[in-house]
Amino acid sequence: MINLLSDQRKDDIRAARANVILVRYSALILLATLFVAGSLYVSYSLLQVTKSSNEAIIESNDTKADIYSDTKAEVDALSAKLTDASNILNQEVRYSQVLVKLGQITPAGTILDKLTLTSANFAGTPAEITAYAKSNTEATTLQTQFQSSPLFSNVTSQGTETQGIDGYPVTVKMTVTFNKTGIQ
Repeated sequence: MINLLSDQRKDDIRAARANVILVRYSALILLATLFVAGSLYVSYSLLQVTKSSNEAIIESNDTKADIYSDTKAEVDALSAKLTDASNILNQEVRYSQVLVKLGQITPAGTILDKLTLTSANFAGTPAEITAYAKSNTEATTLQTQFQSSPLFSNVTSQGTETQGIDGYPVTVKMTVTFNKTGIQ
């Protein structure tokens, strides 16, 4: 095939093809820009709708929280009262536990005559205990047991006498200070 076109014409055709390609690229870039702008607009619109919806939920929750704040204050006050009551009950002396502990540390062959327990005894006021023993050995054991017991913080012997009761001729008198921590 013989090319009969002039060089000028060939250059014009090549330039026209390049222009068509440039126009296509420009149109493609314009379409891509419009697509990105449209996507941004749709995204922005959705975010605005979501934001307004979330703000409405927050306002609704704030209203509900205000309603429950009074209830929460009442619950907190009740909890504080229960804590105070628990502390008071923990400070209570259970005399039955004291008697059980006393029975556990009292050795065989000895009996306690009289013991008056008051709350003052657990606040540091000494109590006087009178006991009877079958022999001086049991009396000494009783004093040793009381001195080594965590139930008492201070045990002072006031001596022993040989005038007891039937079957328990030795009388032991002691002054003791009860230890509140020894009860638990």
